[in-house]
Amino acid sequence: MDHEALPESIELSDCLLNSEQKEIIERATKEIYDKPDAYELDFFWKFDSSIGGIGGYCMPFNPVVNPFPGGIGRTLFRPLQYAAGDIECNKDLWNNYRSARSAVNDSGQHLEAVAEYLITRTTSILNPARVKKSMLGKSIHYLAKNGTLSSGRVEQLEHFTRLYNKSKHEVNQDEERERQFYPSDALVSYISARILGVELLKPYYPDLLKALKPYLSRLHNPNWNIQSNSDEH
Repeated sequence: MDHEALPESIELSDCLLNSEQKEIIERATKEIYDKPDAYELDFFWKFDSSIGGIGGYCMPFNPVVNPFPGGIGRTLFRPLQYAAGDIECNKDLWNNYRSARSAVNDSGQHLEAVAEYLITRTTSILNPARVKKSMLGKSIHYLAKNGTLSSGRVEQLEHFTRLYNKSKHEVNQDEERERQFYPSDALVSYISARILGVELLKPYYPDLLKALKPYLSRLHNPNWNIQSNSDEH
């Protein structure tokens, strides 16, 4: 992991990612540092594709082109399109410090939407938790309490939440850091959100694909072979 990554990014990476996944992120980070105005991340998006499901790799990097104009597709996957655009569109992840923060925040919004979706799928229709908008941390606590999440998955999500919350609430107060978020933080948050999102949505993907059928032709070479990409500790 690059030395400029936040401690929260390093802890999340150590908790969730294997050595091969870390190597891909380190390679992408180096590419961005070496070619800040013209980096090529085809290998990174190929790795994203290998995770399976809907991700930035199969949606336009330009967020103006929206494959999901409304409904559950927009709620769940539009944040991933934004995060991928933060990384790839205009090649400004290094030059524009706001892009890295935005990528972390957008990745977190994806998992926030996933957690809310899980609540609707695992609770009674009369339960007020189904309609109450909650922050990611509260949703994780609720899903752990109702038995939807294992302790290992909770630990991974809590590490992610610490990084996500930093993008929402904190400013850089470290005099040794030029900026709070670097490309390495953006890449870790995006891949972590993809892996965790797929793992959490896996039981519901058949239903999601039925609901999204009218829009799936707008995706570019989606990979529906969803594999297990994380180990629960």
